[in-house]
Amino acid sequence: MEYWKNEEEPIRAFLKLFESAANDEELATGLKKVNQLIWFDYTENGPNCSFWVDCRNGKLAVGPGKPAEEPDMTMSLSADDAHRSWSNKLNPVMAITRRKIRVKGSATGLLKLAPKLKKVAQIYEGALRELGWEDKILK
Repeated sequence: MEYWKNEEEPIRAFLKLFESAANDEELATGLKKVNQLIWFDYTENGPNCSFWVDCRNGKLAVGPGKPAEEPDMTMSLSADDAHRSWSNKLNPVMAITRRKIRVKGSATGLLKLAPKLKKVAQIYEGALRELGWEDKILK
């Protein structure tokens, strides 16, 4: 792991990101339009950790681990590449074509949010600051 001390750190950062994004009307509305249960799996190449985002039926909920229900989409990547992606330093479309990110299910809805990654990166940076992890902010 290039950026994380243990498997708990990336999950804390990513959950904080989605909790903060839920307070942003534009991002929350965009995520709800994805209308899927998404599992972000870091158990193959990264630390043994994962989290889920449920944006089905107009709700927006997040939690650690694998979701209790079968996800509509699974994104498998390393926690370091997720950190780069949320920091807007890794283009998710290019990462998918280069197989740095493997997708099971349809990523079409989520990729529609790719143009909003700059805003996501700002919120992610704020989340890292709130956690006291300014040293993890990518410049």
